[in-house]
Amino acid sequence: MAMEMLEVGDIMTPKVITAEEDTPVTQISKDMELSGVGSVVITRDGKPVGIITDRDIALKLTMKMKDRIPREVRAKEIMSSPLITVEPTTSVEKACEILAEKGIRRLPVIDDDKLVGIVSVRNILTRNPACVTKFYSPPPE
Repeated sequence: MAMEMLEVGDIMTPKVITAEEDTPVTQISKDMELSGVGSVVITRDGKPVGIITDRDIALKLTMKMKDRIPREVRAKEIMSSPLITVEPTTSVEKACEILAEKGIRRLPVIDDDKLVGIVSVRNILTRNPACVTKFYSPPPE
């Protein structure tokens, strides 16, 4: 199989941590640490609606919500939404373009309205390094 033919389903991480939108951010932070992951997909009634990364927690809690008690801040208040997703059949090349274009590092993978995995810059980097140079190279003058 040529590198260009790789699909997101071939390289995604199938285990995705999720939390409902009213979950306290402090709980999400604990879940991330226990699971060793850098992001949690946020759901509303079981459907994916947003994502929170460790970076969101660090930046948004310390900068924008410094007057708030962290355990009172809910996921929906700091999640990135709308959620940008791909399907398992999306080419890795296309996923890389979306990541670069949107300036994000992770894409939840949806199949038939179900969350089936997540693909990150790291997943792509380990399988198709040429693709990632786009992501990190400076824009043309």
